[in-house]
Amino acid sequence: MRTIKDLLSITPIDKTDARVLLGHLLEQSLGWSRSALVSKDQEKLPESLISQWQELEKDRLQGLPVAYLIGKKGFHGIELNVNPSVLIPRPETELLVDLAIEEIKCQIAHSDQVLKLRVLDLGTGSGAIALALANAIRESDQDNLKIEVIGIDASSDAITLAHQNAIALDLSDVVQFIQSNWYTNIPKEWLGSFDLILSNPPYIDPRDPHLHEGDLRFEPRKALTDEHDGLQCIRLILDRCQEFLKRDGLIALEHGYNQAAQVRALLNQAGLSDVESRPDLAGHMRISIGRKAPKTPLANRS
Repeated sequence: MRTIKDLLSITPIDKTDARVLLGHLLEQSLGWSRSALVSKDQEKLPESLISQWQELEKDRLQGLPVAYLIGKKGFHGIELNVNPSVLIPRPETELLVDLAIEEIKCQIAHSDQVLKLRVLDLGTGSGAIALALANAIRESDQDNLKIEVIGIDASSDAITLAHQNAIALDLSDVVQFIQSNWYTNIPKEWLGSFDLILSNPPYIDPRDPHLHEGDLRFEPRKALTDEHDGLQCIRLILDRCQEFLKRDGLIALEHGYNQAAQVRALLNQAGLSDVESRPDLAGHMRISIGRKAPKTPLANRS
């Protein structure tokens, strides 16, 4: 019989991935915490678990993403259930949440009454952006803020998963999810009611070779590329965003590292003001924003 130490020493997969996968397996099969990787590394493991481990190794060697194999992914301080019907949340998308928090704090600072804000997350997938934002607001314990977040996705499987994540995080009272192809099924009474529109839309050019590499090979293609030029979904979002934004409402879009100038041009064409791009941690411009009929430019707010 083999031990945890044995399995980790001979595994052909990346050692970090191996520890995550084996820790998950030990927790699911034996009820051991992740600390058992160290505290119980000399204990003999049952053959049934070793067989399961070998299957996990095989799947990972074939390239299946770790997040799909364990069914979970951390994002902006929350843990989300994920599966192959949704994109795996990535660190760069956390910048959208940070930007939304910055905008909300700015509005709180300029208000002397209870704020009621409505946020729209287009292409919500697992609900990552919507739920992370709602969780951050909850943890900030703002008595003078009431927030409602709506997540939209065309995929019924994604909406089902997002609902499950909202329930697991106890956020279903402030976050709701609607199956819709962009704005199609959003109630008419919500026209002109959104303070923020956020989106990480499909933006990869269909000719990009990265679509056939790494984790992207296993993620839903419709969530990665528009099968056009990588900007078509952004055009569709911007085409109607002013109908749904409040006066002074902000839209923020994630895009490719080399698309910032094109997205800013599209924001300007859509009649938005205060258009600018924001860098990711590597210095690449990954988010571009615009505002509807601003009262005060974002850059002048404090």
